[in-house]
Amino acid sequence: MRDIFNARAEFLGRWHRFETPRILGIDELYLNKRYRCILTNIEERTLLDLLATRRQDVVTNYLMKLKDRQKVEIVSMDMWNPYRAAVKAVLPQARIVVDKFHVVRMANDALEKVRKGLRKELKPSQSRTLKGDRKILLKRAHEVSDRERLIMETWTGAFPQLLAAYEHKERFYGIWDATTRLQAEAALDEWIATIPKGQKEVWSDLVRAVGNWREETMTYFEKDMPVTNAYTESINRLAKDKNREGRGYSFEVMRARMLYTTKHKKKAPTAKVSPFYKKTIGYGLPDFAEELNYGVDLSTI
Repeated sequence: MRDIFNARAEFLGRWHRFETPRILGIDELYLNKRYRCILTNIEERTLLDLLATRRQDVVTNYLMKLKDRQKVEIVSMDMWNPYRAAVKAVLPQARIVVDKFHVVRMANDALEKVRKGLRKELKPSQSRTLKGDRKILLKRAHEVSDRERLIMETWTGAFPQLLAAYEHKERFYGIWDATTRLQAEAALDEWIATIPKGQKEVWSDLVRAVGNWREETMTYFEKDMPVTNAYTESINRLAKDKNREGRGYSFEVMRARMLYTTKHKKKAPTAKVSPFYKKTIGYGLPDFAEELNYGVDLSTI
């Protein structure tokens, strides 16, 4: 049965040829106790492939085999250096954009360090006054209700370092309100320069990350490039749901189920067919031109 399945999956893999995207998404998925690589067409919101590993050589090999890979203009990814190295080697024409949600999430992680460190120093009676603090503090300021704001003001009034960390987290999120790259660059520099006293170590991971990936982070703010990897990340939940539908699925089975048993997004060719096609070689499209296949429609998974 396994041999029959593998032969069928290999046949389907040769038969299905997905169109190369203009905006490519690369992310990882933790599945069957290993990190896998996911590739998507962000514009069309489709899944292109799942790779067994996120190693650089495997990703590079996949990109090398892309049809018309020069069509890729933008690649969205998280801050995983092997992805960046693979893209630069194979798709030098593409601009890399760091997914903003991966970046801003690190600000929440830094705030968590302050909150947890503070709790360790408190007596049980004091700690009880911070009940529910994590849920509220991780909210954006504009999402906090009036009741939650009163509770939070009690905490921050008693613990100034917690207030300083929360406000600094909010200032980091505020960088993404910039409308130009110049504004974002200035806001980031100011944010780094105004790290609260005594908290440099807490924010050091985030400062290091945006330093190492500054170009790719700031590219987000360039005109006509508000690209994120939200659709790619949504596959994490969908794939795990698929995995729970059965028991003991291997990665190969999961990949085949995701790619070949789900509806694909197809479009008819946009170029017009010349009535003189048979007489004029290379002009227009033949009558038997196939639909363009953009990959697995995420809305159907």
